[in-house]
Amino acid sequence: WLFILLRIFVVFNPYNTGYIHPDEYFQSLEVTVGDVFNLDVHRTWEFNTTQPLRSPTVSYMVYGVPLTILKVTNGVLSRYLNINIVNNVIVDILPRIVLLALSFSVDFMVYKICVLYKHSFNQCLTTLASSYIMIIYSTRSFSNTLELILTSVLVYLVAHCMRRTDETIYLQELVQDKYKNAETIRERVEINKKRKKIPPHDFKHLIPIGVLCGIGIFNRPTFVFYAFAPVFFWLQRGVANHSVFSPFQTFNFRVVLLVPIILLVFPVIVFTDSLYYGDITWRKLWNLSMNYSDWKVAPFNFVMYNAVPGNIVSHGDHPRYTHVLVNLPMLLGPLAPIFLVTFLNWILDACYLPWRKKPALRNVYSLTLFTTVVPLLCLSLVRHQEARFLLPILPCVVLMCAHKLRWRTYFSLRPLLGLWYLFNILAGTWFGFIHQAGVMPVQKYIGSMQHDTDVKYINLIYSHTYMPPRFPLFQPANLEQEDFASYIHNNATKYLVQDFGSVETTTLHTKLTDIVSRSEYIASKRSVRLETYLIIPDFLLDQLRAEAAGALSFEPLYSRFPHVSVESLEKLSVDCHDARGHVSTDSVLNCAINTIAGFSLSLVNVTTGPAVTKGPAVNMQQAAST
Repeated sequence: WLFILLRIFVVFNPYNTGYIHPDEYFQSLEVTVGDVFNLDVHRTWEFNTTQPLRSPTVSYMVYGVPLTILKVTNGVLSRYLNINIVNNVIVDILPRIVLLALSFSVDFMVYKICVLYKHSFNQCLTTLASSYIMIIYSTRSFSNTLELILTSVLVYLVAHCMRRTDETIYLQELVQDKYKNAETIRERVEINKKRKKIPPHDFKHLIPIGVLCGIGIFNRPTFVFYAFAPVFFWLQRGVANHSVFSPFQTFNFRVVLLVPIILLVFPVIVFTDSLYYGDITWRKLWNLSMNYSDWKVAPFNFVMYNAVPGNIVSHGDHPRYTHVLVNLPMLLGPLAPIFLVTFLNWILDACYLPWRKKPALRNVYSLTLFTTVVPLLCLSLVRHQEARFLLPILPCVVLMCAHKLRWRTYFSLRPLLGLWYLFNILAGTWFGFIHQAGVMPVQKYIGSMQHDTDVKYINLIYSHTYMPPRFPLFQPANLEQEDFASYIHNNATKYLVQDFGSVETTTLHTKLTDIVSRSEYIASKRSVRLETYLIIPDFLLDQLRAEAAGALSFEPLYSRFPHVSVESLEKLSVDCHDARGHVSTDSVLNCAINTIAGFSLSLVNVTTGPAVTKGPAVNMQQAAST
């Protein structure tokens, strides 16, 4: 329970602003928020209207519905009570609250599986809840997070069906034996009555499993890898026992019934996706004038895009062993080698033990093992490998290996458990509170700024940060309209976003000089104001000041600490010498303080002219009051 409370606390913690990966926003939330609130956002190439790779339907079901409810509620409150509850902070935290509620389903599914099979649920739930994946990742708007939730529910449904099948077959065999041994007709009649009370098991949870598989494939087509083992275990459970039908017939009956349910989900989502992308309209449907290209099948486009080797390599080319040797330890810490050793032991037992002692293939342990191994091997064959692709394996690994973290030494110490907690504290702090943690606060601060009406354009220049989400700026999609919603505070200034990535300081200075000079020239000719804001790590800002040598002025507007951009660390310059060129305790201490202070993200107003003396930037508390 302490870790559950910690997960809730972290979601509402204002310092929980770590930015794990751009896909956290740009594969779902950026587009959904823009559509719901009619904001100017950045739609990535995956949402192109010709051959889209992403299905907006799942994102709308999870995030669009609560955001729409928020918008409608705000409209009512604004109209009748003149109260506005919509801002970039609420819009950012509401999806996390939704995911927080959904993340509890993972804990509940693990608990139910433990209860079903009389496993130690206390050890499993404590290990699961203490993982930084559940504390940080499970409340972030990745499609992998939804994949984790769907996989957990699917594994539980299959585990429940397997348990029901084992119990039913046991009862059937027991009744059959009693029927054969019955001496009178009356006893056989009574036994037959009991036989009819045995619950059916052949098609248990058929519809939920089919719907889950359909939705999971449209959320991420890689869900096929995670669903393969559970679905196979569901299909083959109990087929080797005596029945009216042969094992082959029973297996095929289940396939014939399951596949249509999965396929029935497909046209519903394809239809909503096609309506969203605009090629299917109600007029076309009425006139039956649509053609094949009007239908948008996102999973098919996803597979076809990634089938081209050059496409997938453009996103990153990784060795085949990256998932096993890098990403698995990055996600699971000490659980990763424990799981790998467990799997190798299972393989050795299956190969070398006598036939009667070989590990069983039809129990829940094998279900969790293959639900982990199959996607791990399949995803390792793909050349682009990221750690978040493996999020759904966490519950199964916990069910198999949580008790092994409790291994005790001769002095009753549990070093692996202590290492587990230490790893998750460090990883959770890094991804939740430090890594790129200044990007979203800066975006929210800019979105809350009140600009003069004569400031028509503001250049937002980003350097050495992840691609910034646009929705916190709360810029309306159409600035030319007359009436704006109550949550729109800035309807006169347009933001021009330019992401310079990790360019060299010299190149950045040249581009900044060109942009600022051109903006000031246009402003003088058209009698309007154009401003240029630069968002850059603080230690690089000091280097840029030195490079500018007075040609540019940098007026501090806001600063957020901590913020670490791993991509910019190679440009960090550390000099621990004092003014006389010596290294002393004081110089090392001052160097450490200045270096740590440099891990901030600064927002500055850039103009031409003599350098402005560096003054105190607005801190987070002042920004919140603003």
